[in-house]
Amino acid sequence: MSITASVPQASSPTTPSAIRLLPDPRTGDAAEPDLLRYLSASRLKCWQTCRRQFYFRYVERISVPTAPALFIGRQIHEVLRLWNWGKWKNEPLTPEQLRAALNERWELDASKEFIPWKSPGDEVTAKAQAWAMLETYFAECPLAPEEQPEGVEVEVECDLGAGIPPLYGIIDLVRPGGRIVDYKSAARSPGEDMAAHQHSTQLACYALLYRSATGEIETGFELHHLIKTKIPKVIISTYGPMSAAMETELFFLIDDYLEGIAREAWVPSPGQHCAWCDHLALCRKRSGM
Repeated sequence: MSITASVPQASSPTTPSAIRLLPDPRTGDAAEPDLLRYLSASRLKCWQTCRRQFYFRYVERISVPTAPALFIGRQIHEVLRLWNWGKWKNEPLTPEQLRAALNERWELDASKEFIPWKSPGDEVTAKAQAWAMLETYFAECPLAPEEQPEGVEVEVECDLGAGIPPLYGIIDLVRPGGRIVDYKSAARSPGEDMAAHQHSTQLACYALLYRSATGEIETGFELHHLIKTKIPKVIISTYGPMSAAMETELFFLIDDYLEGIAREAWVPSPGQHCAWCDHLALCRKRSGM
């Protein structure tokens, strides 16, 4: 599939961009946002969710506080990375080492960013909760202790063809036989069908990255959900390889992404997701609400 992103021409007073509600990304502080240097699952997913949100995040690059759930998820991911890395090197880490790693990374990251905890004791509670989720995962993980990963936090870049920026991504874990694992932390248990639907863009990107790096077709995907309930739970959802339809839809999305950026189509997508968007107030203001 060939894509050519055209550069918008200067507007006449009668064109829609003459009544632009958002600044032109080619001028001022937002100039050269480098949106076409590479593609990623996170950029494409944000574009799918809301182009206005994409504009605020990747063009204006507005800094926002780190949501507690996002912060906790990052800490859990880091400990899982260390756990898998130790298995990969045949140097498994003890629970005490993993707990110390969580505490060290938590303190380091918390000192660098603002996390709006609701009350002074929330951070202590959150850290204990994160460790409880990890302990539950280590106890219930379906991976055998002797299983050695094929890859851990694998950084991969994939050439998608002429006229398309390369696809870039980091795969959490590749199990033996080419089974791709992605970790998720959540407040409630996901429905298996809904989880696949919500994360289909990400899984399709990982499939292309894996196939490009290995020359093989992945044997399937696993979503490992660590659920932040009072008593933590682990939910494993398994899926087959990327389908032809998923691949086609991904390339249509890439078409839309490149064409929309070229047209500066920063149109909002109002919906329930607006309730937890960091940019809701600014979006409403820009729309004259």
